Amino acid sequence: MKSRYVIMSVVLILAGFSTQALAKSDTAFLNEAIQINLAEISVGDLAQKNGGSDDVKSFGKMLVDDHTASNMKATSLAQSNGVTPPTEPKAADKQKHDELAKLSGADFDREFAKAMVKGHEEAISKFEAASKGDDDIAKFAQETLPTLQKHLKTAQTLESGKSAQGASPGASESTKPRYEMAPAGAAKTEAAPSAETKKGASEAKAAENMATVPSDAVSVNDYYKQNVYNSSDNTIGEVSDVLLSKNGQVKAVILSVGGFLGLGGKYVSVPFNALQVSEKNGKRYLVMDTTKEALTSAPGYRYDSPTGKWVPEKA
Repeated sequence: MKSRYVIMSVVLILAGFSTQALAKSDTAFLNEAIQINLAEISVGDLAQKNGGSDDVKSFGKMLVDDHTASNMKATSLAQSNGVTPPTEPKAADKQKHDELAKLSGADFDREFAKAMVKGHEEAISKFEAASKGDDDIAKFAQETLPTLQKHLKTAQTLESGKSAQGASPGASESTKPRYEMAPAGAAKTEAAPSAETKKGASEAKAAENMATVPSDAVSVNDYYKQNVYNSSDNTIGEVSDVLLSKNGQVKAVILSVGGFLGLGGKYVSVPFNALQVSEKNGKRYLVMDTTKEALTSAPGYRYDSPTGKWVPEKA
């Protein structure tokens, strides 16, 4: 009888050690996930400033938007589990950022693409390991993996594109402009379009750009200067600006968080699709699945009047 109690005690002790080890593993993953997000946000900002191609700058914007949204979830999850979230990337990632900051143009694009492929391969491996299970932390890892895989695919495309650009131009006749491939002295057979033809094409193009108002369209007035609430109907910020891409798509919003009457607050950027419009008693409300603490800990921005752009706050 006594031996059975001893065995039961050993089993309970081992179970306790297993739970403790799992808790430590979860804590380590949350800390690492937040540090990864902070590193990607930082290098994404850098890509938008130092990148030489539009593709690299666009990828940098994607990194900032996606990892800011991910970091809000990770920070909120850490706080709800009693974990103090880190406030800066790992030392190795900071060193890589500093190395990239010394480059610009094509040199930056090449090294940035290589770093993003390697970094996202490592991140995916860590998130896959943490995704085994059905608790909140595992679900967070599961939900984040598709975004990381999308980033890896984009980085791989950029890296292979940079390699292709290094090939000797003019190797294939089919890639040369037509005027270079035409026999010497060949006469032009195509007449330049007339003024009337150009005018008609211009009017047709303008007509294509016109569109009827979608039935589910929401006015920008429903966003600008509106409060943002969490799922508990608590105010967590106010929309201070709505940011559009060059092709006219709404990409992000600037939220003012903290402070009192607009003083002492902080401006953070969040992806536009992170906001949801909810209706109560005939009035529309903006709702976001995060906490005020998570927004406050997100990277800050300031409005640069000379350039008319929002830029990262200096550390």
